[in-house]
Amino acid sequence: MLNIVNVGYDSTNYYVIETAATKLLVDVGFPGTLPKLNHALKRTGITLSAITYLLVTHYHPDHAGLAQELKQQGMTLIVLEPRVAAIPELKRYMKPQYHYQEIMLDDNVTTSLAQSRAFLHGIGIDGEIIATPGHSDDSVTLVLDVGIAFIGDLRPPQMITDETLQRSWEAIRAHQVQTIYPGHGPVYRLAEATSG
Repeated sequence: MLNIVNVGYDSTNYYVIETAATKLLVDVGFPGTLPKLNHALKRTGITLSAITYLLVTHYHPDHAGLAQELKQQGMTLIVLEPRVAAIPELKRYMKPQYHYQEIMLDDNVTTSLAQSRAFLHGIGIDGEIIATPGHSDDSVTLVLDVGIAFIGDLRPPQMITDETLQRSWEAIRAHQVQTIYPGHGPVYRLAEATSG
């Protein structure tokens, strides 16, 4: 069983990946938007307490700002070893009125990119996390073995402007990805985006 539910709000997509074993949230919104997330979840019949893990594709306010608040609700943040240094930088983007709760570093599940497949398999998800810099240096993509990728804010392939983006898309294509779940905008087929 694999079910993907968009629980996004405020023009950003956040996805719950449901399997028989777990529920994983990919990205989350600005600090203080927990009521909006709860409302989006309620519309889909998913409860916040049912989501076990959170994966952030990159540490910008609209994708990670609510992370610590969710951890306080019982969710476990999955952190990639090379990306740990990006977490404290998030507070630089936060205005005082956001009431940002800084992400604690000592209570996360930390894994390497190389070990991400084994970790994900252990929680019931077949896939891996790959580095896809381009939008930000810390950007990662969750690639599922069924040909689906969650890319965060990586620019679409037709908007490649430099070698870093090109290498990131080559890495995604190497996993036989067919369907893209972006952080903004509709889901699209990779072949359509490439030929568009």
